[in-house]
Amino acid sequence: MSIRLLMLVATGAALTALPVYAADMSVKDQLIAVDNAFAAEAKAKGGAVAFRDYMDPTDGLQFAGGKQPIRGAEAIFQAEGGGKPAGDLVWTPSEALAGAAGDMGVTWGRWSFTPLVKGAKAVTGLYVTVWRKDAAGHWKGLIDIGNPD
Repeated sequence: MSIRLLMLVATGAALTALPVYAADMSVKDQLIAVDNAFAAEAKAKGGAVAFRDYMDPTDGLQFAGGKQPIRGAEAIFQAEGGGKPAGDLVWTPSEALAGAAGDMGVTWGRWSFTPLVKGAKAVTGLYVTVWRKDAAGHWKGLIDIGNPD
């Protein structure tokens, strides 16, 4: 295979992994769509992988459990088990709010975590995720906060 063909295949594979938004989608609709895609990836690949892929690589902050926030997508990935899920994390956005400039917004909704340990109880709660468009125009999580019920 030529280098040019390899580059095209690699670029095509990378682009198919990113959510695509119709030009006529409102910012709120884009935010709901990206949050749903984030949740779908968590269900399919585990929360750690989804957080690594959807949170901002440098500025992303995760607040949970009353601890100091974890900064950066890779650090969040490691804190979430490094790809070894401890259970099933699922969530559904309830609402999106968008900034007037269209480059920042917020989603919030309900989440649940069901541990893989037999007999362990599921935990449920509310979350809020602050989103920002990166230089390439992709939504990345800037702040993620989850509180148990």
